[in-house]
Amino acid sequence: MAVKRKDAVQGLLSLFDRPRYLEIGVNRGETFHDVIAHEKVAVDPKFLFDVDRARTTVQGATYHEVTSDEYFGSIVRPEERFDVIYLDGLHTSEQTLRDFMSAILFLREDGVILIDDVRPPTYVASLPNRKNFFKVRQFLGSDKKSWMGDVYRLVYFIETFAQQFAYRIIADNHGQAVIWRKPRKIVPHRTISDVGCKTFEDMVIEEDTFPRMPFGEIVALIKQDRQ
Repeated sequence: MAVKRKDAVQGLLSLFDRPRYLEIGVNRGETFHDVIAHEKVAVDPKFLFDVDRARTTVQGATYHEVTSDEYFGSIVRPEERFDVIYLDGLHTSEQTLRDFMSAILFLREDGVILIDDVRPPTYVASLPNRKNFFKVRQFLGSDKKSWMGDVYRLVYFIETFAQQFAYRIIADNHGQAVIWRKPRKIVPHRTISDVGCKTFEDMVIEEDTFPRMPFGEIVALIKQDRQ
């Protein structure tokens, strides 16, 4: 059975007693409102639900209708830390990288980051420009609606330049990256340009960069690394 987004988030939140949760890119709020945490913070430039009603009915939740750049740059307090941070904002490698670099500053020492859509199922789904995605999809006569952009390039960045973090890709869902603090002895030799030029074809061929593992085993691995 496939692991849904909310199940992945809740599974990671279960690693903590009174978890603080941050979600970047809340959209309609399906995941945010379905998961249980001691405190929850939602960030999105335009919520597609009645946010005023949510503010009065959802306990322990805070809503910021701003971009992630504005949230990290001027709203979140310097001393704030989160146990689980879910990055599901604009699906470009540049924006997701910026969100990741900001997120690690507000992640607790044993915290976990979840990044959505790091393994696009088709070349069309990997196009970073959403307007181009729709045009190419229409030209091909495709009915597949999944757009993930080039977030997969962030996995190359983490493998190459974020040596203090371990990561795995959830094998039993659409492709999410789970990242936690654990130093790796070896990192590949790539330049920033190398990472930025990675293609959908590279992602398919270079499987070692995308180590897939069932979600339950990832949670067990995180627990093991804490010991």
